[in-house]
Amino acid sequence: MAEIEFLGATSEVTGSCYLLHTRSGKVLIECGMVQGGESEDRRNAERFPFDIEAVDAVVLSHAHIDHSGRLPLLVKRGFDGPIYTHDATAELLEVMLIDSAYIHEKDAAYENRRRERAGRKPVEPLYTRDDARAVMESLSPMPYRRAVDVLPGVVLQLYDAGHILGSAIVVVDVTEKGATRRLVFSGDLGHKGAPILRDPETVGAADLVMMESTYGDRSHRSWSDTWRELGEILSRARAERGNVLIPAFAVGRTQELLYVFRRHFEEWGLGDWRIFLDSPMAIRTTKIYRDNVELYDRQARAVRREDGSLFNLDNLKLSESTEQ
Repeated sequence: MAEIEFLGATSEVTGSCYLLHTRSGKVLIECGMVQGGESEDRRNAERFPFDIEAVDAVVLSHAHIDHSGRLPLLVKRGFDGPIYTHDATAELLEVMLIDSAYIHEKDAAYENRRRERAGRKPVEPLYTRDDARAVMESLSPMPYRRAVDVLPGVVLQLYDAGHILGSAIVVVDVTEKGATRRLVFSGDLGHKGAPILRDPETVGAADLVMMESTYGDRSHRSWSDTWRELGEILSRARAERGNVLIPAFAVGRTQELLYVFRRHFEEWGLGDWRIFLDSPMAIRTTKIYRDNVELYDRQARAVRREDGSLFNLDNLKLSESTEQ
């Protein structure tokens, strides 16, 4: 009988990780980094709570670091099986994991300068950019709704989760002794009506559902109210001859903002501004969003047909280095 071990994100938000035991082998679902402060950093460096060599395959719902961030460490410590994920997630991982590794390298270098002055032993980064690149070699990208035999009697499908580009609801059908059970891991779910991407798909029947519930106890306001408030802020700043700084996640949120800027360009008087995108990761991610047109919702596809891109802003300046 199949069993599931909950190894992360059960009493906290980050560090998603589940281990599926079946008669034919073990499948790790998610390998996320615990995010927070120094205590969380120490937890990320600990031994994995399972035998790495006994894991036959990994399935990843999406590219966010709290779901994917320990994959380079898993490979570094000996995992050499396939990592199944959506095609677009595979593209994003190349950006996000290498960026994560760069941060670990910088943090270790900073700490080692302090240790050298104190006569203490140096530390190693959690993983390096070479470790992150090794993950790319293990990826087995797949589209939505394609059934893939991960192990004998274990069939994987990915459904669109609408969270970020390539995000997926993980559906696993396990057949043992002639009986099939469907297990569903929701991953992170998007909101209906969100810009660019399609709404989350409905899986239908399932025998067991593992559902993310970070915001399950609250109601979100409508997108129209959100954009109305943003337009008011920009109008007030323009009237007062001020500037607007918008801190935004590099993956997902930045692309939504650029798209909304394009759609409200005239209404919000954005031609009077210089718009700067100051994030190398966000710039690279926007290129990936631009190229994956087949994942857009109907409205975004129509805008793309008309304009050639969702992100055509004549006054957008890209800052790809500190010198710029």
